[in-house]
Amino acid sequence: MSNSQLRQILRRYPKLRGPLRKAYRSWQYNSAWLIGKMRQDKLNLIEVDPQRIQHTVNQNDPSLTGNAVWHLGKVLAGDWDLNGVPVKEYDQVYQILSAHLQQQKPFAEIPQFQEKCVAIEQGQLVDSCTTSAEYLARWQNIMALYEDIEKNGYKTQLELGSDNPLDEIRVQIGRHGEILFEEGLHRLAIALHLGLSAVPILITRRHSDWAALRMAVMKIVIQRGFIHQPFDHPDLDSLPLLYGNNLAEQAWYGHDRWQLISDSLPVTNGTVLDIGAYFGYFDHRLEGLGFDCFAVEPDPENLVVLNLYRTMHNRKFTVWPTSIFEIKQFEFDIVLALNIFHHLVRTKQDYICLVDLLHHLRCRALYFEPDDNAGVKAYRQFNANEFVEFVQEHTSLTESHFLGQTKEGRPLYLLT
Repeated sequence: MSNSQLRQILRRYPKLRGPLRKAYRSWQYNSAWLIGKMRQDKLNLIEVDPQRIQHTVNQNDPSLTGNAVWHLGKVLAGDWDLNGVPVKEYDQVYQILSAHLQQQKPFAEIPQFQEKCVAIEQGQLVDSCTTSAEYLARWQNIMALYEDIEKNGYKTQLELGSDNPLDEIRVQIGRHGEILFEEGLHRLAIALHLGLSAVPILITRRHSDWAALRMAVMKIVIQRGFIHQPFDHPDLDSLPLLYGNNLAEQAWYGHDRWQLISDSLPVTNGTVLDIGAYFGYFDHRLEGLGFDCFAVEPDPENLVVLNLYRTMHNRKFTVWPTSIFEIKQFEFDIVLALNIFHHLVRTKQDYICLVDLLHHLRCRALYFEPDDNAGVKAYRQFNANEFVEFVQEHTSLTESHFLGQTKEGRPLYLLT
């Protein structure tokens, strides 16, 4: 049976449309859900700021045009993540809602609404509606949903008691981490108009380039139980909660260190040495401010993530995949030594190398986050104050400025 024949039957027997559509969707969603699980995707809902969902997937992609769900859990290359439509322009939903809410226009007087009614009268199926009266009733239901969300908050399908777990705002992740709209346009438009800070989303497909980065991060989470630095991306920052242990439900360190550093930068440009760069959190941000960064990271698994994320965001900072004791350049405007030096005093040899490194370093400022290594077997034991004095003793930095404490209770100092 063709789609046109099906539409003719539904027009002739409109009472069949609701039950048939519900039955088909239930079968489709539950089948796709099982397929997604077989593809080893946890299919958990995660929270995202709706403002981050700026564009749709490719405007000709079946997952957008046909509400297909068989791609659930897939990783796919190709250009399906390019040439999408701005969400606020797609299918005229946002414009109709804006005109009704902000301009207080009746639906019948809104040009975009009128266009949809004309399309319906010409035989098109618009938002599952076959008559203009049905389309008006559809929008009246949408406004009832708006008022419910405004009054009671946004709820997931599980909270609503729905038997369709996929009937959420669905998105896909593009090659550079773009969060691309797929389904749930009315709810997304409502969330945008209400200014909601976060809504639950379901990620259905990922570009293979992004999936490679996510898999590298997931590998670290599974092995170590957590990550040290956040990415500011829900598909990555949710991994510790999904696959980690009980050490953390998010990155071990948050944004508080960056806030302390960015508020106290002694210069507005120059060179930065990041010792133990990990995933390059600080290098991305400092390069964005105009600094020329050098990221030192010897761990091979950290390096995979560091390089993938750097390339993905077209950053130019230099990566030195080596021990800090093997670098050949020693003059920088700023040095970052955050939660790293206590690893370099555990053996006599490392301690000697650290002293030598400090003697060679020439910098205008050093951000130092010491860790109290009391109780840890080490060649030298320092508390925070002793560690600051040790660094000052072996460098030309004579002034120490306490900037504050991180959420873990560790102090952060600026040495100049």
